[in-house]
Amino acid sequence: MAIDPTHLPIFGDPAPADPPAPVRAASALLLVQVVLSGLHLTYLAVATDRDLALFAVPLALTAWFALSVRAGRDWARPVASAAAGVSPLLTVALLSGPLDVALLALSVALITNAVHLMYRADVREYFLPADADRTERV
Repeated sequence: MAIDPTHLPIFGDPAPADPPAPVRAASALLLVQVVLSGLHLTYLAVATDRDLALFAVPLALTAWFALSVRAGRDWARPVASAAAGVSPLLTVALLSGPLDVALLALSVALITNAVHLMYRADVREYFLPADADRTERV
C-alpha cells in the first residue's frame, strides 16, 4: 500500500493493459534486430579475430528498451530508437562485403519499421500516463 494512493508508481501503471498489436510488433522487430546484429557481430568477431564486446552494450540496451516500450513506458520510445540506431552506425566501420551490406540494410529496415510502429497515432493513447480515476484506491 502506498503512502499517498493518489500518486502513481514511478515505474509504470498499476493497472497494466495489454499492448496494442503495433507496439508488440515494434518490440518484436527491435528484438529481431538485436538477435540479427548479435549473430552478425559474433561472426565478424570470429572471422577477424577482433574484440567486439563494445557492440554488446547498444544491443543489450536496445533489448531492454524494447521490452520497456512493450510495457507502455513513454520515455522508452525515443531511447529505444536512439539505442537501436547506434548499432548500425557502429557496424558501418566493419563492412567488408555484400553480405555485410545486406545485413546492415536489413537491420536499418527493421529499426525504421519499428520506429514507425511505435509512433503511430493509434498507439499514442497506450503511452499516456494513467489518470487518477483509473487507479484503484485502497
